[in-house]
Amino acid sequence: MDNLKFKRTMPAVFERLNAADDPSRILYYQNIISCMLAAPLLFFGAFANIVIVYFFWGSDLTTVLVNSAIFLLLGLTFELISRKELDSALFDHLLSLSQSICLAFIVVRYYHIIGPAVWSVAFVMIIIAMMRLKITMLYYIAATTFICGLYVTFLLPVDGFQFAPVYFLIQNVLFTFVFSLATAAFYMNLNRYDKAMMRLTAVITQKEKIAGLYKKLNHTKQTLANQNRELRTSNEEIRKNEERLHFLAYYDGLTELPNRKMILERLHLLVSLSENEKSAFFIVFIDLDNFKKINDTMGHLYGDDYLKYTAKRLQELVHEDDLLGRMGGDEFALIIQRNIKEDAAYNYVERLRNELCDKIKTSCSEFKVSASFGISVFPQDGKDPIELLKSADTSMYKAKELGRNNIQFFRPDMKAEILNKIQMESLLLKAYENKEFFIEYQPQFNAVDHRIRGFEALIRWDSPHYGRVAPMSFIPLAEEMGLIIGIGQWVLLTACHKFKELDNRFDQNLCISVNVSAVQMRDKNFVDIVKKVLDETNMDPKQLELEITESLFIDHIEETIAMLNEIKSLNVRISLDDFGTGFSSLSYLRRLPIDTLKIDKSFIDDLTDKDSSIRIVGDIISLGHNLDAHIVAEGIENSTQLDYLKANNCDCIQGFMFGKPMCFKDVEALLEKNPLK
Repeated sequence: MDNLKFKRTMPAVFERLNAADDPSRILYYQNIISCMLAAPLLFFGAFANIVIVYFFWGSDLTTVLVNSAIFLLLGLTFELISRKELDSALFDHLLSLSQSICLAFIVVRYYHIIGPAVWSVAFVMIIIAMMRLKITMLYYIAATTFICGLYVTFLLPVDGFQFAPVYFLIQNVLFTFVFSLATAAFYMNLNRYDKAMMRLTAVITQKEKIAGLYKKLNHTKQTLANQNRELRTSNEEIRKNEERLHFLAYYDGLTELPNRKMILERLHLLVSLSENEKSAFFIVFIDLDNFKKINDTMGHLYGDDYLKYTAKRLQELVHEDDLLGRMGGDEFALIIQRNIKEDAAYNYVERLRNELCDKIKTSCSEFKVSASFGISVFPQDGKDPIELLKSADTSMYKAKELGRNNIQFFRPDMKAEILNKIQMESLLLKAYENKEFFIEYQPQFNAVDHRIRGFEALIRWDSPHYGRVAPMSFIPLAEEMGLIIGIGQWVLLTACHKFKELDNRFDQNLCISVNVSAVQMRDKNFVDIVKKVLDETNMDPKQLELEITESLFIDHIEETIAMLNEIKSLNVRISLDDFGTGFSSLSYLRRLPIDTLKIDKSFIDDLTDKDSSIRIVGDIISLGHNLDAHIVAEGIENSTQLDYLKANNCDCIQGFMFGKPMCFKDVEALLEKNPLK
């Protein structure tokens, strides 16, 4: 309640009464008005009682003072309850009770003075009670009036009361005036009540609408909260996806190093900055040695472990200001973006090479790590990132050609070599497709009686661009390009076909030797290819001799020996070519199913000199015989070499002294002469 917070004047209370919308508020202000009317009247009654009753009528002073005190106390009661924070219902009951007490006091104390006129007070109070919104006061006044009537009837003597007609006239006028006033007040109050109810209905309707809107707002708020949560979740997923996409765009999935795209963007930035500042930087290409062999022979799981370990090891070794990335496959790139000199860059890369070169253990196996390094320098080796990368790549391939596991700075002449190699690869592929290869045959003779033992089939290439190309120039390239398997199969099939023709014509019981590449021997289908050629040509397997080199046994010795034994089971002869120039080991040499040992030409060339080579050749021949192998010496060009070989019991000889490589027609001509010597 706010009855203490407004100006306590009748206009102010009526203003609040008229503005009130709630019936409880209307009743509250009506109670305030009743108190504001009753309290002054009672205070005035206390004063009038002393003046009129004591001075004019001469009543007992003590009685007058007691009555005035009661008037004053009742007035204070109305004033007090109007100023207290009371509940509306309690306020109404206290006010009604106080009005009833006033009525009872006036009837009891003044009936003997004014007689029936006292009921005018009751009548006025009843009319006032009827003007209110609630009838609580009416009940109180009615009950009090009934009790007071009983009191007057049975307890008070009424004899002796005399009233003038004017008294009754005044009383009737007063009744009429009060009744009219009550009627007007009733209708005004009723109108106020109707307005209040309309306002209350409007307020309730508005509250219901507001409640509905609030409920809808809460639902919308909850929906928005859910949408916000979903939005935050979506934003988080989008952020994670963006991070993932950024990682996939700029980082390698296997090693988690920066990828080619990031390397190129960093190079573009460095080129732009370096051009303004006139400074240099280095790009280092790192290619792992023999990675393809690991991947092909041991599987991609081993290869992935190898790459991950190498990437981790390189990250530990590189300077924190440099950027290491993976270009793809087994190639890495290192950008040295610090301002250092070339000798410092070389020492830095050399340290990387030395510390990287080590045996490592992965979850699958143990590997020997080494790498080839190519370095290009901005700006002399390239003005843009692509040119710099090409220069670094070129120098890295040069490091590979020079034996791997070394470092090469880019030089301008390297470009010409690379371009020549690219051109050679293109022409070699065309030669394979256009069948530009042919075979020459070099005869082999018995060292004692010079009877023909057989022929070695030698592949040749007549290039429209280069002319006659030496086998040592294109065979390694064919191995690198993967063409050697197809070329080798063609050589084997062609040589066997031609040799079968010779055998059918001359019946000399000769043999044909065909060189086999290490790449062919690592092909799991090679034995099946040999079987197919023998079946297709209907050739006696004992007349076929396959020449292999010692490089086959550097890696995977057990697998190679198993394949040789499988070939040997076909009754095909096995010859070990260029013996003594590789990595021969008696521990595996005695296990090889070898029929023939061919002494390399480099040993034969030195037979004319008086050095230890003479004793070495004799020892090789003796060793071969102890292994039950047939000995063939190649590169015989003079009688000194021939005499020594005969003296040391060499079985067969091959060289320009007896016959150069010749075409098939010359072979036919040679056999037609019946070459027994």
